[in-house]
This record gives sequence, C-alpha cells and structure tokens, in this order.
Amino acid sequence: MLRVLYTAAHGGFSAEAVPLGGGAAVFEHLIEEWSRTRPFELQTITPVILGDSAPRGGELVKFGERDYARFCRDFECASTAEILRHDPAHTVVLANDVSEGPDFAALAARGYRVYTIYHVDVVAYVAAIYGRGAIAPETTVRWYRRLRWCLPDIAKLVWKKQESSARHSRGLIVPSEGMREVLLRCYPDCLSQKGSPGKIHVLPWGNWNPDAPGDPEPLRREFGIPDNARVLLTLSRISPEKGQDLLLEALLDWERRDDFPAYPLWLFVCGDAAFMQGQRFLKELHQRAARLKRTRVVFPGYVTGERKRAFLALADLYVFPSRHESYGLTLMEALAAGLPAVCLDTSGARSVMREEFGALVPPGGLRAAIARLLADERGLKEMEAAAREFARSQRFTHRAAELARLIADPR
Repeated sequence: MLRVLYTAAHGGFSAEAVPLGGGAAVFEHLIEEWSRTRPFELQTITPVILGDSAPRGGELVKFGERDYARFCRDFECASTAEILRHDPAHTVVLANDVSEGPDFAALAARGYRVYTIYHVDVVAYVAAIYGRGAIAPETTVRWYRRLRWCLPDIAKLVWKKQESSARHSRGLIVPSEGMREVLLRCYPDCLSQKGSPGKIHVLPWGNWNPDAPGDPEPLRREFGIPDNARVLLTLSRISPEKGQDLLLEALLDWERRDDFPAYPLWLFVCGDAAFMQGQRFLKELHQRAARLKRTRVVFPGYVTGERKRAFLALADLYVFPSRHESYGLTLMEALAAGLPAVCLDTSGARSVMREEFGALVPPGGLRAAIARLLADERGLKEMEAAAREFARSQRFTHRAAELARLIADPR
C-alpha cells in the first residue's frame, strides 16, 4: 500500500492555542480528513522528531531570525533522515513547508516523489514586505543567483530552498492563480508549461467550518457592547504583512471626517503576535489604537473554536487588510459565517472575493469601502446570504480528496 510521509514544521501543536498560521491549520484539517477517509497509509513528521530539543508552539512563534533559521536546519536534517528510511518505490513525500521543508534535491536524487504545498511564496513575501514592493520577486531570484556566495545562511532558507523545491518537486500545490503566476515568473526554466505541463496545481482550500453559527451574546455581555453598536472584525496573527495598522489608520482618517457615524463603532483585532516582527508590531498597533477617540478598539488575543465563532457572529463587517496574502483562510471563515468583507486587493483575496458579498479595494480604499457598506443595511443583509452561499460551495473536503488523488497518482 502507498505510504505518504507528510512533513510539517508547524504541525502537531493543535493542543496549544498559538498563532502558527494557515499552514498549521491546513495540516491539522488534512490529517483529520484523511484519517477519516483513509486514501493511503499516512505518517506525519513533525518537530517531535527532534526529541528533547523540539520547541513548543509558544516558543516557536517567539523565535528570532537566528533561532528560527537553526530550527529550520535541524528539522530539515531530521525529516530528511526519517524519509530516507523508507522505500522510495512505495513512498510519496508531502511537504507542508518550503523553507522548513526536507532536502528536496537529496530526496529527488534517491527517487522519491515529492509534492510541496505552498502556503506562502516566501520569496514574494520578502519582496513585498521587506522590499516594500519596490522589487519584483523574480528580480530577487536573479540577484540571489549572482550574490549567493556572500549572503548569510538565512538567505539560503528563502531563495535556495524555494528554488530547490520548485526544481525537484513532482508537483507544487498553491492556493491561488496569482501565486502560480509569480512562481512561473521566478522559475521559468523548471516550471514553464512547455517544459513541465501541469507541475503547478492551483487548489484553493475552501471552507472547513461547520454550518453551526456562533452565539455573540456572551461577548456582548463580556465587553459591554451597546445594542446599537456596529462591529468591525479582523482576525489573523499580529504581523506587519497582515496590515492591521492600515485599518487603524483608515479609521483615524474616518474619525476626522464629517460622515463618521453617530452610532458606537467597535473594532475587534483578534490575534496574537507571532514570528520575527510580531511583538514590535503589536506594540505599534496599541499605540495607533490609542489615537482613536471615537472608535472602541479591543485586542482580545488569539481566539479559536467556539470563541472564534462567537466573534464571527458578533461582527457586522469583516475587514481583511493584509498587504500580502496567498489565499485568505480567515476570510473564507468569515464568509462561511455570513460576514460581508472589505479586503485589500491581493492575489489571495482576489481569488476568494466577489462583489456580491463585499469590496476589494486598493491601498487607501479601506475607509470609503467600510463607510459605504455599513451605511447600506439592506445591502449588508443581501451580502450575508451571498457570502454563506459561496462558502458552502467551497468545501474543504472536496479539496482534500482532490489533493489525495493527485499525490497518489503514480504517473
């Protein structure tokens, strides 16, 4: 029987309430679904393989650049060694990570079929956030090839590992057409349609939320929210690429204008600081929120399960202000809860959003879109129904089955 070895550097932490991101969530849901349907023999390779040196989830999200790079190398070595114990003729490797993934070249050389899930295009992320969008991702790939001899090891985890994954994987699974296009521009020699037809597979994850709605009343009592208040919600880890600062600036701009509403306006920024820039950015967000005088801003921390569903039921409008987004798992959760949304125009949000349940706006367009949608109560009701209908048509169970068929195909 075929065995699938599923490697995940952020996997196995489901018992801890820590903001590890969408990759960890997809891993946990795929494991749950495949444990139910059993399309193949499945073995997971998670940081527990590191033994006594394995970090806890709460430690992992607080690592600085050097500690995280060391963790990536340790997990690469350990996961590769474990994979090499298995017969490549009867084994498929599914990597949940790129920078944290196994040694793609070594595995390909030994005859393993490797498939890599791209939750984030790390090169594009670095170009967008650290390069502030001034340099195209494909330009950084060319620069790295010329300058790699003098760059630190952490740069290899970004550029060398991603190119190795693109070159040596049998298939790349990406959640949006936009990510596919960027990867094709970065690695045309190994991913072009002419040379490798069908190597990149676009697989939007869809909706895994149960249809049962949350109960907002405990939250209304907990925070003392007036009945006539309108509630905005954003939900993600606290990190610069998620753009919570852009939302706070948009609300500050609105407060200075004559059309700011008379009813109470509340904003819940759900999530916690994670990874390299998270803690500094969270402090910055609190400082920005303190400047708002007519909007009540609350930071409830990281929310999961029933509490997350309660926040989704409480809100009138979901705001997705990410600067860089590969797909938008929390956006899909909001739509499943019947929440209209306002999103910055990224490739990830673009793959999900439709005008019948919200607005896709350029940078600087958040304020006007929020004001317009909140002022149209009848329109919001219509958008609620359209959002739910769309989310119900995007079933995660179907995507999991499609991925299982893909990686099990011997061709």
